[in-house]
Amino acid sequence: MKKLLFILLLSASVFKATAQDDLYTQAMQSAVATLDTATAFGTYQQLSNQFERIAGATQKEWLPYYYASLCNTIASFMVTGKNKKNLDDILDKSQAWIDKADSMMPNNSEVYAVKGMVLQARITVNPMSRGKKYGMMATDLLEKSKELNKNNPRPYYLEAQGTFYTPKMFGGGKERAKPMAEEAVAKFADFKPETPISPHWGANKAKKLVDDCSN
Repeated sequence: MKKLLFILLLSASVFKATAQDDLYTQAMQSAVATLDTATAFGTYQQLSNQFERIAGATQKEWLPYYYASLCNTIASFMVTGKNKKNLDDILDKSQAWIDKADSMMPNNSEVYAVKGMVLQARITVNPMSRGKKYGMMATDLLEKSKELNKNNPRPYYLEAQGTFYTPKMFGGGKERAKPMAEEAVAKFADFKPETPISPHWGANKAKKLVDDCSN
């Protein structure tokens, strides 16, 4: 009788865990599918909140924290004018989420790419006073991302993007960024995500950057 009770309890536990995993996967697939076609500030904000809720519900998966940081950071690049004075507060959230992802999945190329992206976003608050400091820090993080996975196209794209927006007098500009962007496009062509919810964003952005560099 005790053995039967143990088996029933074990089966119930396994069923519950499987159901929770299924709900997590469904929620992530839905959110990532929306991210794949997102273009608007409001959509990225909504997605960031959605991934944060998924992270809070699971508390054991690193990807929701990663995506919450990513979407929040992408949205921050769309902030303009006087609203930039609040940008650091927004990016503090991005930093907290990507640091959480890093603690759960250390030495991960995708995580380091977003870490570099967060610093690139901080530059936009005041490019003249922040460009050198945060630019060098972002470059170091993107180089680390490459070292961890040389086939990951995202650090190459982010490096090209950062170079594109850096003034020519400081070593940037579209002429220097173009071969970087082309390298990123080539790497995207060969890249295959491990799962449908694994990071795979950036291919279209890299192609657009090549076009921008050519104009």
